Parts: sequence; structure tokens; C-alpha cells
Amino acid sequence: MFLQNEKYLIEIKLDEMYTINSADNPFSYDKILYARNILPSEHYKTLSLQINNGAYIFKIALIGDYFSYDFDCAVLNDDILTVMQNQNLTSIRLSDLEIVNKVELPSYGINYGIYRCKCGYLIYGEMKIILLDFDFNVCWDFSGIDIFVTRNGNKPFDFTDDKIILHDWENNCYELDYNGILLQ
Repeated sequence: MFLQNEKYLIEIKLDEMYTINSADNPFSYDKILYARNILPSEHYKTLSLQINNGAYIFKIALIGDYFSYDFDCAVLNDDILTVMQNQNLTSIRLSDLEIVNKVELPSYGINYGIYRCKCGYLIYGEMKIILLDFDFNVCWDFSGIDIFVTRNGNKPFDFTDDKIILHDWENNCYELDYNGILLQ
């Protein structure tokens, strides 16, 4: 995944070779950050964040939930990169590579993507859609009859300027406005 603004070019990808506390990791990082506490016996995934500010390239290993993906997993707002690793959001200030906020989402099932919209952030999850305001407070959430995954080729999640469109496993279609009101 690539994100870009006038200050930064960011590449996010999975690092499947990284092992916590190992001297034998094939890649070196400028900083190791944790989205949440990881137990030694727990499965985890590492996202490799490469941040290019035009003068330097910095590499961060962000260690988090095993159900982390390297697509639709981050939003970039000026100097703040927010990365979603399933139920954990981690906001990193890119000027000094420090974590400025960590939020655990009140969700169940797997979360697939975070998207910026006109009134905050949409979280697309397997079981529910969540709208967060710009301070990551939950405004509302919505669940359907079944999971928001399809088997017939319909796109399970999409949004426009005025509505959110969802399809579930049973081929039900839902249209919501940005207040969480079911339109159809």
C-alpha cells in the first residue's frame, strides 16, 4: 500500500520474516513500535512502514494483531499516519516517529480497512461498520444479517459522498447515510 501527501511518501507492506527480539531479522528498522502488548506465545504480524520525507527514508516495524493486512490499512493526515491492525489503531507522528494515540476498536470479527470520509473514518469490518469522528470516538456502528463478505462478486463495502453501500453473505444490500441511518 502506498500513501502520499506533500510531505511524505509511505509504503506499507507485511514483513513475514520479522521475529520479535531476534538478532537474525533480515531487515533492520529505525524504530520498532507495538500496536498493543504482544504475549510471547501469541501470533502476530509485522507491518513494515517505509517513510520518505524527501531528505531521508525511515523504516518502522509496527507489530500487531495477526489479522493485519497491508492494504486499506492506513490513512495519512498531514504529519500523522494512522494504521489499523484489526482492532487496534495506532497514530504515529511522522516528524519524530512517536506514537501519539492508540485506540482499540469496540468490534468483533476481523476489520479489513480504514477509510477517511467527510465526517471522520469508516472502519470496514467482517461483522460491523463503524464510523469514528476525527478524534477516533465511535459515532455509530452497524451490523447486518450476515457477514459483510460476498460470494457472488458484489463488492461488500463501498462508499460515496452521500452513502455507504454494503453487501452481505446472503446477498442482502444495505445503504446507510453518514448518520448511520438505514436508507434501503
